[in-house]
Amino acid sequence: MNEDQFQETPLLTVHVAEVAGVAVVAVEGEIDVDTADDVLDALRQGCESTGPAVVADLTLVSFFGSTGISTLISAHELADEHGKDLRVVAPQRAVRRPLQVTGVADVLVLHDTVEEALAALKPVPSE
Repeated sequence: MNEDQFQETPLLTVHVAEVAGVAVVAVEGEIDVDTADDVLDALRQGCESTGPAVVADLTLVSFFGSTGISTLISAHELADEHGKDLRVVAPQRAVRRPLQVTGVADVLVLHDTVEEALAALKPVPSE
């Protein structure tokens, strides 16, 4: 999977790219009732790729509420169905805090950067 722009609206831009064999879905803008389906479609595409995991990069998300939380829960279920890990990059409070207060952060694996998420997916060499 090469990088391609999956969706662009005035409120949202979504890119899907393969980085080190992992589908990375980069979201910029607002995840709300009008844009959540576009985000979930891109995450679904990532789940259907050949890599072992999907990284949802929400670094540039400016609005994230209950619809965003529901979208990530659905993506987590999709990843499970496809036998993949879902990693969420959420360094900013606007995304991380709603996930923490709802307890969803206890189910999802959160990272501060895409690089950190990718590094965590690499197996640790056994001694």
